Amino acid sequence: MFKLQSVHGTRDGDRLIVRALLSDTSSILTLDMVFAVGSPTSLVSGAWQWTRTGEIQTGTISARSVTFLGGQDGPPSLGGTFDLRDAGNQARYRVTLPLAEIRSRL
Repeated sequence: MFKLQSVHGTRDGDRLIVRALLSDTSSILTLDMVFAVGSPTSLVSGAWQWTRTGEIQTGTISARSVTFLGGQDGPPSLGGTFDLRDAGNQARYRVTLPLAEIRSRL
């Protein structure tokens, strides 16, 4: 079972660039995503990399849902459900990120 290890991001105007790291005991899943902040906030682009037992899998990310809390008085928070797609654009995995505060910058 994967656990969310960290979420880092940088907001620049209406763009939010985020890196989320998830891991289990033998592998690391990295999600790199760019969001357009608005009403609603949407995923503009995303890429994933899964490193396990010397093997690396990669692909793109599409969003099923995105939750964004603006962080006007503090750091923003982000969560949602995302499909990890392979080179043929087929959904291979689904990841649900709990709403997490983005405290540190990329």
